[in-house]
Amino acid sequence: KGGELEFAIEDPDAEAAWPRLWFIWRGNALMSSAKGHEYFLDHYLGTHHNNVSKDMAEDSVRNVVWHAKAPSGKLDLIIDLNFRMDTSALYSDIILPAATWYEKDDLNTTDMHSFIHPLSQAVPRCWESKSDWDIFRAISKEFSRMAAKHLPGLTPDVIATPLAHDTPAEISQPEMRDWHKGEVEAIPGKTMPDFKVVERDYANLYNQFISFGPGPRKNGLGAHGTHYSVEDFYDEMLATGPVQRWDGDTYPSLLDAREAANVVLKLATVTNGELAYRSYKNMEEKVGLPLADLAEDSRGVRMTFKDLQSQPRRLLNSPMWSGLVGPGRTYAPFTYNKERLVPWRTLTGRQHFYLDHPGYIQFGEHLPTYKPKPKPNEYADLAFSEEIGPTIQLNFLTPHGKWHIHSTYGDNQRMTTLSRGCEPFWMHPRDADAIDVEDNDWVEVHNDHGVVVTRAAVSHRIPQGICIIYHSPERTYGVPKSPLRGNRRAGGHNSLTRTRLKPNLMVGGYGQFTYHFNYWGPTGCNRDTHILVRKLPKLIW
Repeated sequence: KGGELEFAIEDPDAEAAWPRLWFIWRGNALMSSAKGHEYFLDHYLGTHHNNVSKDMAEDSVRNVVWHAKAPSGKLDLIIDLNFRMDTSALYSDIILPAATWYEKDDLNTTDMHSFIHPLSQAVPRCWESKSDWDIFRAISKEFSRMAAKHLPGLTPDVIATPLAHDTPAEISQPEMRDWHKGEVEAIPGKTMPDFKVVERDYANLYNQFISFGPGPRKNGLGAHGTHYSVEDFYDEMLATGPVQRWDGDTYPSLLDAREAANVVLKLATVTNGELAYRSYKNMEEKVGLPLADLAEDSRGVRMTFKDLQSQPRRLLNSPMWSGLVGPGRTYAPFTYNKERLVPWRTLTGRQHFYLDHPGYIQFGEHLPTYKPKPKPNEYADLAFSEEIGPTIQLNFLTPHGKWHIHSTYGDNQRMTTLSRGCEPFWMHPRDADAIDVEDNDWVEVHNDHGVVVTRAAVSHRIPQGICIIYHSPERTYGVPKSPLRGNRRAGGHNSLTRTRLKPNLMVGGYGQFTYHFNYWGPTGCNRDTHILVRKLPKLIW
């Protein structure tokens, strides 16, 4: 409040606020995920890029320090755990060869189906590759060795935590008032983020990595508003092993991936029927309804990694999820709320069509009514882009891919044969006729953010005025050079996008409008991106 301590967001371009180290793991962050790929290349990596935009926010920025020249190359080191040479690996400083699905032990599940699958090592790993778990374990071991000299003892670390869903913070901000402007008192956990001082023991990071600490034994576990005690199961793991001993204490072992998987299976309500039962009993106290019968029949179920290897199993009923499963019954969301009358996790406990938060009212989104889209010039995707030759402006979309899953599985001969050897640019025949483009012609697609050179797929399946490049191409094959960018190598689908944050998705501390990782928070909206496309005058590889 006094200003002695600042948030990094108040001056994100200050050198002290730069991210320095980036681990990329289980993802293709630089192309598949990075909305605004060319800006990542510029500001994070400090390398070649194809954006031609200029910073235009100087006159509108109020609460953030403005830098006349945005820094380029904030990162010092990028480390990629990968089993193939994708775009992220192409730009990484260090690539650590990772084991694939059949070369390691792991768990695979999702909230899109109700089964849990093991990934078992069926064949030896290739050359120097290691499993994800083994790679991070090795890094933590070397880090701890160095920390004993350079970071001895305990290091205090101040952590800011958001106002979180399923906590009292859900009712902390019925009005939008800013403590920073003096509109309300600065109260951690209510009118501002909560804060906690954590003591980091860097020299023991490796020991902590391979050990399951006592916090859950003392505090229990839970998510999505649930809670349950695991004290007896924690003690059972200590009694039956395997364990790790250091600094005079004993902990359940997480030395290898299979041990870690078994700890997860032991303590999760969807794989331990007794814990599901306890969690339902906890919910009974909250909602005043009988619920424990949903776990009664499966109360004795326990799943281990070896059990899953013999047969993939279905998840058990759990109050963490809104659906119900059973013999012959398919998982469907919100059946838990509908059939058992459990309140929805909203401000009123009901489904909402009217959203009475001031932010939604100001945005005109308090009711599900039609709103016309802003005009392309208001998005400023084309403020600095030039039209050279016959050119047409189109609305640019990036749906999920046809010949791959995200950016994986597509770079082989069968799939590239289906996709013309590249990720084509889909457009309507009338739009193609307007710029003298025929199916399979090379086109140059560009805006202020970047450029793509690829083949045109002319199809009546695409609405007029719309164009598509499927998510996600790679910069490793099928990418010619761009005449509009001085014959520099062109990019991929996210070269034409940038991150746009919708302000009403940033409201918090109000019922369902309260942060939860990967569930509620601002998304990168890029569906209203606009581009210019022309026929490529000359193909240059």
